[in-house]
Amino acid sequence: MTRRAGSVPKAGETGFSLIEIMVAMTFLGIGLLVIAQLIPLGMAGVTEARNRTSAVQTAQRVLDQLRTDGYESAALTAGAYTQTDGRYAIGWTITNDNPIPRMKRVDLFATWSGGASADTVRLNTYITPSQ
Repeated sequence: MTRRAGSVPKAGETGFSLIEIMVAMTFLGIGLLVIAQLIPLGMAGVTEARNRTSAVQTAQRVLDQLRTDGYESAALTAGAYTQTDGRYAIGWTITNDNPIPRMKRVDLFATWSGGASADTVRLNTYITPSQ
């Protein structure tokens, strides 16, 4: 049986009332506002990850160059060094005979300004004479 327009609905045939729809819309609106507030936080995380990845790549490029220069090169003379590469301050320390003779330890860091504070990544490696 179908109900005709203008007829009174029987028990069990009623739909949603206007108040029920308003309550549902209110909960939906609150949920959407909460999610919208999380978007900038997520974007900040993505930006931080991009900066950290770029800093690690820059630091790794410096380490690769030092390894390419070779054990006896002037670039691997013991001491502390710094350089600026774009937005990153790169610094490294070379220590001879650490931890064993004929081995050089290279401790490298890349620092950048990440908003309210400076962030740093650190890498280290050991370089030995080629066989």
